[in-house]
Amino acid sequence: MTVRSQFISRAFFITILFAFAFQCKMPELNNPGDPLSEEFAKQSVFAEFVRYFLQEKALPDALAVILVKSSVPYETGLRVYRVDNERGVIDDYVSDVRTATTAAFPGCTPYRIGVPPHSRDIITFTGSLSERVVVHRYGTDRTLNLLQDQPGIGNPRVMGFSEDGMTMYHTNTAANPGTITRWNRDPVSGFLAPNNVGSYPYAVGCSPVAVKLSDSDGIIFSATSTLPPIGINILKKTGPDSLTLVGGAPFTTPDNPSGHENLCIIESKRLLYSTSANATSPIYGYRYDSSGFLSILPNSPFSPDSSYSNHVPVANSTTSFAIDPTGNYAAFLYATGATYNIRLLIVDNTTGSLLQTNQKFTVGNGPKSLQWDKSGKFIYFVSDTGGTTNNYQIEYFKFSDGMLSKGENSPITISAITNGYAPQVISPIQKYYH
Repeated sequence: MTVRSQFISRAFFITILFAFAFQCKMPELNNPGDPLSEEFAKQSVFAEFVRYFLQEKALPDALAVILVKSSVPYETGLRVYRVDNERGVIDDYVSDVRTATTAAFPGCTPYRIGVPPHSRDIITFTGSLSERVVVHRYGTDRTLNLLQDQPGIGNPRVMGFSEDGMTMYHTNTAANPGTITRWNRDPVSGFLAPNNVGSYPYAVGCSPVAVKLSDSDGIIFSATSTLPPIGINILKKTGPDSLTLVGGAPFTTPDNPSGHENLCIIESKRLLYSTSANATSPIYGYRYDSSGFLSILPNSPFSPDSSYSNHVPVANSTTSFAIDPTGNYAAFLYATGATYNIRLLIVDNTTGSLLQTNQKFTVGNGPKSLQWDKSGKFIYFVSDTGGTTNNYQIEYFKFSDGMLSKGENSPITISAITNGYAPQVISPIQKYYH
C-alpha cells in the first residue's frame, strides 16, 4: 500500500510547523508533553501515520450478497457489489450465479455467507437438500474464484470466527440437540477442514441461532430459541481442545430470544447484547466477567422507540441489530405499525445501557441482514419495495460523528420481485486484510 499525497502533505506541514517553532523557543527536546519538543513532533507524526494506516486498512471495498431465483429457470449464487469508500455501494458487481443443484455449489436455498476476519474469502452454506460448505475468494482485481466445495457437517446454519480468522465455528441443526462444530481455516489457500476433537462438537440445545466469540477471554457464546433450556450457552476454553459449560447450565434469558442472529459482543467493555420477543423492549444487555458469568445490565431490556410495535420478520435467522467497530453505537431495524425503521442507539460507556437518539429513518419492507462494516463508515441491509416499484434492493446509510445519513446511491436495485433474484444475506468485505 502506498501512502497518499494527502498524508505526505499533512506530515510535511507538521514537520515545517515544528521546525518554525523551534526557532522561536528552545524546547525540552525529550519531553513528549512539550508541544515544541522534538519528541512531541516525532510522536505526533507517528500517531498521524498510525491513525491513517488503521483507517485505510479497514476501508470498505465490497458487499457480498446471496441470491435465490425461485422461478424457472431456478438459479442461485453470489453477487459481490463494489463499495466506494466515500460514496458507498455502487451498482457494479461480479457474480457466480448458477443453475440450482443439490449436488454442489450453489445449492438450492443458500442459507448464510460469512467473511472471516483478515480475509477476502466468502464462505457459503448452501442450505437444505445440499448442505455444503463453499469458499470463494474475492480478489483485489475484483475477480471471484471458487476455491473449495465440500459437504458440511449436518445442517450448517450460522457461523462465527476467531479474531485471527483461522478458526470457524458453526451450528449443526441436524443434530438433536443442536451442536457447535469447529473447523480450521488455512489463510493462504482458504481451505476449511473439520477439527472436531476433545470437547468438539458440543451440544447447545434446539435451534441455535448465533455463535459469537470473545477471543480475549476464550469464551464462546451461542443462543437457542426453541424448547428448554432456552437462553445463552456460555463455553469457556480450558485448553486447546477442551471446554467447560459456565455455571453448569445455559444462562436462562428473561424472554425468548427473537430467532435472529443478534448476539453482539463489545470485548473491550465485556458487554453482550441480544434481542428477544419482548413486546415493548426487545434488546437485552449483559455484562460478563473473564470467566464468562453473565449479569443483566440494571436498565435492561431496552426499547428503540416508544412507538415500537414489532421486530422485523425472522428470515433465515438474519441480523437486525449491529454494533459499530468502536463499541460506542448500535443500530436496530424494527417496525412501528406497518412502517419499518432503522434507529441509531448510543452505548453508555459507564452503564452499558442503550440510549435512543433522534437518528431514526424509514426503510423498505421486510428489512434484514443488517451489517456494519469494519471501517464504521457504512451500515447495510436488504429490503424490498412491496407494491410500489416491486423490487428487491440494498439500502445503506453513511455514519460519521454520531450521525446517520442515507447513502448517496441508496437504494441499489437488485432485481424485480416477480421472477427475480431474492437476496438472502449480505456480508461486507474490507479493502486491506493483512
